[in-house]
Amino acid sequence: MRKTFLAITVILTLISCKKEEAPISIEANQTPIEKLIAGNQRFLEEKTIHPHQNKKSVLENQNGQHPFAVIVTCSDSRVAPEILFDQGIGDLFVIRNAGNLISDIDMGSIEYAVEHLDAKLIVVLGHTECGAIKAYVSDKNNDYKKHHNHIDDIVETIANEQEEKQEEKLHSKEKNILGCINANIEHSTKTIANNPIIKDHKTKIIAIRYDVHTGKIVLL
Repeated sequence: MRKTFLAITVILTLISCKKEEAPISIEANQTPIEKLIAGNQRFLEEKTIHPHQNKKSVLENQNGQHPFAVIVTCSDSRVAPEILFDQGIGDLFVIRNAGNLISDIDMGSIEYAVEHLDAKLIVVLGHTECGAIKAYVSDKNNDYKKHHNHIDDIVETIANEQEEKQEEKLHSKEKNILGCINANIEHSTKTIANNPIIKDHKTKIIAIRYDVHTGKIVLL
């Protein structure tokens, strides 16, 4: 019994003497893009701190929101901005659709976030293995013009992007899916940049590609 007691005492002593790791904090002076990059780094290193993911944050944002960034991204279930950027309630204004396309409704949502919520950054977040881009790449015969269903509308929208047409002139799209993904991200980025409201507010816009294989983001 005495040996057991001594063993427990030793263990408790070692635990009490062990230095606690300093908690990772978010620097108050970080720019919006620095916050996203730092958050993704925490995600990659499995050191996420899950900021603003509690009841306190719910209460703090109940009467209004002040997101620091707009994220225009794909509906793909593998691409979750709040998770891969390690952010929480009230941090990101997220707009999602298949292929991170920019319709009038999506543009209106962006304008709202910039003009009324004072978001300082817009991110177009595309990703590898994008199903919408793969559908465009595999559609060799422009079959979307025959079927007229809503999925074909997505493919047709991508096919009509000037950046995709330029990419296809330079490379075979079947052999350069990544190039097609980048061209799609570039198109959405340019479309947003040409919006008069975005220009008036001088809102920063950046293009990012997320890798579903590694969890890492790449600034384009």
